[in-house]
Amino acid sequence: MSSEIRKEAILERLDRDQRVSVLELSTEFGVSGETIRRDLKDLEAEGAVRRVHGGAIPAGRTADTPITERIKLNALEKDDVAGLAHRLINDDCVIFLDTGTTTLALARRLVGFKKLRLYTNSLRIAQAACEHFGVQVQMTPGHLRSVEQDLVGYDTISYIQQFHFDMVFMGAAAINADYGFMDFEEDEARIRQVLLKQTSRSVMLADHSKFGKVGNVITAPFGRVHTLVTNRIPPEDIVVAGRAEQLEIVHG
Repeated sequence: MSSEIRKEAILERLDRDQRVSVLELSTEFGVSGETIRRDLKDLEAEGAVRRVHGGAIPAGRTADTPITERIKLNALEKDDVAGLAHRLINDDCVIFLDTGTTTLALARRLVGFKKLRLYTNSLRIAQAACEHFGVQVQMTPGHLRSVEQDLVGYDTISYIQQFHFDMVFMGAAAINADYGFMDFEEDEARIRQVLLKQTSRSVMLADHSKFGKVGNVITAPFGRVHTLVTNRIPPEDIVVAGRAEQLEIVHG
């Protein structure tokens, strides 16, 4: 495939998906990541794309879709996931909810507890959870990201490393049979990687739209996570890969 044909295909995918990753394109086209990066550099010089970490987005779009917009996507499905996740939580335990719209849906459902302690790095999750009687909320320190309305960085990670959590609930940008759980942003992936080391039970929350996608950062293989909670049974390749690594799958 010539460079020009690849570039046309890249633009078609951008028009469809609004974001492309170097990893996904290099696998699809059978070329090196460096070749894809050169293609993206050429397209950026032409004003057709804007390069971001690990890939590219349309030239007129910002790198991150605000959480205020993402909340509206698959809202019913995320609430279904949150309902299933709620059943996993016992009172008088310590949990962590990280940044994400599905974890936010869970925070809104935290009713019926008397002594639940919740830690989070998300302003929105803290605000939603503290409205429930019986939920004690503690926030991490860190650098505030306005788009995500969360706290990230060295101080966040250092703070998390001081604790052990009974359960951690995390989101994922993509779930792929070959790579496991993936993200688009390093800040989120690094925090999740630390959380996996600080808990007795790790739970990924994701609606079906995340299946088969490829992110820029490999957050964790299936074998590093205890449970996936989702609104419907995943595709067969993800089920097979997950069970091979003893990933529990809870679905609607």
